[in-house]
Amino acid sequence: MSEDTLHAGLLPSRSEVCIHYLIVPLRRRGVETPHTLLDSGEEVLPVFCSREAAQRFLKQRRLGEGWGVREFSSGELISLLFALHGRVRCVLPNPLPDHPRRADPLATPVSWDRFMEFLIGG
Repeated sequence: MSEDTLHAGLLPSRSEVCIHYLIVPLRRRGVETPHTLLDSGEEVLPVFCSREAAQRFLKQRRLGEGWGVREFSSGELISLLFALHGRVRCVLPNPLPDHPRRADPLATPVSWDRFMEFLIGG
């Protein structure tokens, strides 16, 4: 199954206004977001299409105080991904709160390059 087929329906169409939600530290400046480590050792960045899904994920991960959910426009997310490019090679769209660390066909990481193409509209 191709990556395009796998993620059909998981990502909004390019014609829609895209708002994304990430888990970020509260009251801090700079680039810091929690990454999810898969069993392969690969770091992925969870990105959500709803505030509620991000909040459920945050609650399940128990990161402690000082973390919250923040809304990002596509442009802001592009900037963040460029800043994280050396550390994060993949994005995990809409993972479930209890997402296992092993491969899951409904929560498969999307490569950094592929996700950037989607955001930029390429």
